[in-house]
Amino acid sequence: MALEFDFDRLKDVYTEATNSYEKILIFESQVGKGRYLFMMFVSEEDEESRDLLFLYLRNTNRILNIKMYGNHLKGTFKVYLRENQVEYMTDELQLGNGNGHFSFVNFLNELNDSIPLSIERERKIHTMRKNNSIMKELGAIDESEKKVLIGERRLSVGTPKDKTLRKLYSYTNSSVGEVDKLIVCLKRFNITVAWTTEDRKSEAKSIREILNAIDQ
Repeated sequence: MALEFDFDRLKDVYTEATNSYEKILIFESQVGKGRYLFMMFVSEEDEESRDLLFLYLRNTNRILNIKMYGNHLKGTFKVYLRENQVEYMTDELQLGNGNGHFSFVNFLNELNDSIPLSIERERKIHTMRKNNSIMKELGAIDESEKKVLIGERRLSVGTPKDKTLRKLYSYTNSSVGEVDKLIVCLKRFNITVAWTTEDRKSEAKSIREILNAIDQ
């Protein structure tokens, strides 16, 4: 039988994520010896994963895909944890033989209480960059094998894709403010950015160069 729990403390950081340019919720939390990386991808382009909580268990190197139910903007994030998910989340704590009085529900409450009410942008982008390989595995970034920024491309139809623009945060070392500024310009003029593989690094352009090209 599944265990029901509501990660209601996600509300504020979820709302922050939906209002952000990168459309990602990501942060790390620690309970005891357990290290938990929370991830949600909340763009409309993330159709298959918008209601999924991806929980990376760092000690045991597992990723759990947990379906979340309810109106998230109103603060409902109900999950129904399967027996194996409960087992994996418990294993992450590395309790050893000293788990005789362990309460999983108490642990969930502690994990929920560890969720921040707000995430500072620079810290969030640092966490994204540090966990690029995990986000690539989860399909959160378009054409993730193309990591070299080579310029801008005007769109005749459609609008810049969030899953492409995310790469500006993940695959460049530019400041958050500089990336934000570029994304504002791209959206205003309906321009996207082009990427290529690392064997063509000689074609790389900086965000500043692209900003200057758009401003001309």
